[in-house]
Amino acid sequence: MKFKQALVIAGVVGSAVGTNLAHAESDINTGAAAGLAASARLDFRVTVPRVIFLQVGTGTAFADVTTVDTVDFTLAVADVGTGTAVAGAAGVTARVLGNGGNVLLTASGVAGGPTNGTQAIAWSQFTPSSSSGALPHPAIGNGAAGPATTLTATANVVNQTATWSFSYNNTTPVAAGTYTGRVTYTAALP
Repeated sequence: MKFKQALVIAGVVGSAVGTNLAHAESDINTGAAAGLAASARLDFRVTVPRVIFLQVGTGTAFADVTTVDTVDFTLAVADVGTGTAVAGAAGVTARVLGNGGNVLLTASGVAGGPTNGTQAIAWSQFTPSSSSGALPHPAIGNGAAGPATTLTATANVVNQTATWSFSYNNTTPVAAGTYTGRVTYTAALP
């Protein structure tokens, strides 16, 4: 019986040692006089990891989402190659959150621009715009990252959201077909 009790006591002590116990200060004062008080202090500590989050298009805040949105441009027959800009069907949500200082934002388009298999439309034929000057769209590079746009941190934090819209400049006639190409955006904490 004593052996069993010793095991139980050892288990209780062992589990208490393995946990992170908080220790608080204590103070006791005694006396009959008015104004008797006791005080104790407690320190707080919060550990925040360095983080960078980028969303372009459909997404969920602070989650990995693998959906890649498409910006569609549909030209009317009378507009082909006329230089009449054609707006993309919808804007996309862009969001950047970083807590390690300024953020560098770049855009890298597939080399040559969108293609229909044999022909291409140069990235220079697309004009992006942003609903917020604090989160401008970066220049699209051709096969490599374009020049970085610096998003300035306030108190070491960048937290910006915008709607990015796109137009196809349509300045040169191109062969019929559906042209597809991808831009990859990168947000980096230097």
